[in-house]
Amino acid sequence: MKRILFVDDEPQLLDGLRDLLSKQRKQWDMVFALGGQAALVECARAPFDVVVSDIRMPGMDGVALLTQIKQRYPATARIVLSGHAERDATVKALPVAHQFLSKPCEADTLRTVVDRACRLQRLLHDEAVRRVVGHLDRLPSVPRTYWELTQAAAAPDVGMADLGKIVEKDAAMTVKVLQLVNSSYFGLPRKQSSVQQAVSYLGIELLKSLVLSAHVFATATPKVEAFSMNRLQEESVLTARIAKRILGDDASAMEAYTAALVHEVGQIVLAISVPDRFGNALCVSGAGRALHLAEQDALGVTHAEVGAYLLGLWGLPLSIVEAVAYHHAPHLVPASELTTVLHVADAYAQQAGADDPTLGGRLDVDFLETSCFASELPRWRLLAEEERRSFAAESRA
Repeated sequence: MKRILFVDDEPQLLDGLRDLLSKQRKQWDMVFALGGQAALVECARAPFDVVVSDIRMPGMDGVALLTQIKQRYPATARIVLSGHAERDATVKALPVAHQFLSKPCEADTLRTVVDRACRLQRLLHDEAVRRVVGHLDRLPSVPRTYWELTQAAAAPDVGMADLGKIVEKDAAMTVKVLQLVNSSYFGLPRKQSSVQQAVSYLGIELLKSLVLSAHVFATATPKVEAFSMNRLQEESVLTARIAKRILGDDASAMEAYTAALVHEVGQIVLAISVPDRFGNALCVSGAGRALHLAEQDALGVTHAEVGAYLLGLWGLPLSIVEAVAYHHAPHLVPASELTTVLHVADAYAQQAGADDPTLGGRLDVDFLETSCFASELPRWRLLAEEERRSFAAESRA
């Protein structure tokens, strides 16, 4: 039975949550703690799968509590439940929270988020993933610039010039971002000569995505036959463009773009940590078997889970980690549009097997045709094909 801890400094709110979730008593072992200190006492008695905490609390606030829980109980999923007026406090919680929910929160929404958090935490702490990652001397760390941009973007008095200066403090990152943004894959009408210009043209969310992507593809240079970092980066950018094209002006479009840019980071980890076995999987995939299936056969784990593990350690939003983890198995999170769109975009970004409806086993047609997104499939397919042709033409130019 999953153990869930709810934390707030107002007894009536805890009573409301208790009543709201009364139907979950047979599925969840729920504990309700009045304040941060009481929550730590409960955690010391027995670990929890998920902690759902308010932010503004006297004494130990939600940020301090979740920081302690992250340090002492890293396997626990951390969810913030906050009001709309708590923006500044919520920004401070970005490095220590997996997910954010707004008050008031419906029971079905809270139930779905908690269940998905539990499923993802189990995957991220799977022993097979840990064994593979354990071959690394050390894991790449999250780029500091990414978190500084995230925090600065939420401040009301920060302008585009200030955001550009954050990136420019890191000379190596500046070069990587400009190199990426000026590549043909982004199709900008003119060259960007400075990060300041790039910020003004692209906006903060896309800049954050580029910072993250530049860091991912500069972590190392694996020496595995048939593995190309350049090709992987090209495919990731194309996947991002397809995902964004599918979602259009939807609020989740930039989140999908970020997820797509880093969704193959697990391949880099595998190429570094277990090069021989990953090389064998690449050879098998070259003979027609989907790479994630070849990895499962050879390693007992795929690049999707390994990549999600790394992004989870980096503290990226739970929705992005989930999409990366399940982008080859969207049927496991059928309600996640982000995961489904990433799955479709990833499949259409591949060239081989384009005439096959399943795209060489990469597209889960059975799930898609019976999912709530079935009516969108024809439109998504057309948009993906248009974006792939456009990308190919820009690459040749």
